[in-house]
Amino acid sequence: MTPTRTRHRHEHRAPVAIAILANLGLSLFLPSEVLFIPSWVVPVLGVLLLSPLVVFNPRRLTRETTWSRWVSISLAILLTVANQLTVIRTIELLLGGHADGGTVLLTALQVWLSTIIAFGLVYWELDRGGPVARRRPELWATAEADFQFPQETDPRTAAWRPVYLDYLYVAMTNMVAFSPTDTMPMTVRAKMIMAYQALGGFILLALVISRAVNIIS
Repeated sequence: MTPTRTRHRHEHRAPVAIAILANLGLSLFLPSEVLFIPSWVVPVLGVLLLSPLVVFNPRRLTRETTWSRWVSISLAILLTVANQLTVIRTIELLLGGHADGGTVLLTALQVWLSTIIAFGLVYWELDRGGPVARRRPELWATAEADFQFPQETDPRTAAWRPVYLDYLYVAMTNMVAFSPTDTMPMTVRAKMIMAYQALGGFILLALVISRAVNIIS
């Protein structure tokens, strides 16, 4: 029999675009106490960075140039830095204990969700050179993997390639379990980023639980 040629379909734009817009939308509803800058700044910058990427690859991520790669990375950095600054302010608010309890808990939930989306985007951009590079067989075979998914170890799923939702899942399980679950970080940079995310998630959750106990008491 003649072996069938493996075809790697390019990733859809929609899931990651929706996640980014959700992240930007969450930032609009954060209270002023946890903001370093006006609430509209990050959403406006995010939309300005996302728009040319959507125009360049409207449906599937089939093309990549130097400028598109840097714009995409800049967008991930923007969301992550903005989120981490909000995490710091939220932790300060929780430690202070002077703000309204319901507002603080709702803010912590928004920050928790934004952290998952932002770090999922970072992992998605980081692994094997990004979403476009991962669909190139020669780069997939030679590029250093930052993450190893269980599908990569199964010969029956040799044609499988991760998409944004896979990295979103990695970010979510890291926030919940504070450690890798089924997907392993393979490089030092991936391990350090996951460790940082897990530590921040643990501190945030511990303070939220303490604050909730105080409210109930």
